[in-house]
Amino acid sequence: ILCYKCVEACGDDAQNTSAIAIAGRGFDARVSTEQDVVLPESACVYCGNCIEVCPTGALAFSEEYALREAGEWAPERQTRTDTICSYCGVGCTLTLHVQDNRIVRVTSPHDQFVTRGNLCIKGRFGYQHVQKRDGES
Repeated sequence: ILCYKCVEACGDDAQNTSAIAIAGRGFDARVSTEQDVVLPESACVYCGNCIEVCPTGALAFSEEYALREAGEWAPERQTRTDTICSYCGVGCTLTLHVQDNRIVRVTSPHDQFVTRGNLCIKGRFGYQHVQKRDGES
């Protein structure tokens, strides 16, 4: 599926890094990094905005993916709580998706004037420090 939403989110619509592009032509076309390099060598800043806009689930948050693989992903059991990101002074609204007393996903409301659904890496993925995972000290 080449809907281009991730390409647009990484480009002019949000992040302006253009780390994601379409590689190949015709039937060989596929979503890739710019210049088809490996992700760590690309311009990706790991903001997750591409995951946020993916309508098919081809891109997914790692916690969501792990829970789906284990057969434990249950959106009907999830609560959502809006809060303000504490990493900087911009004031981004975060929506914490909590399942079984653990944050499993962080999004931002698309109608929120500061973020319009977009977040940086700290806002979208910086929640691990607020919860202790099993086996961690």
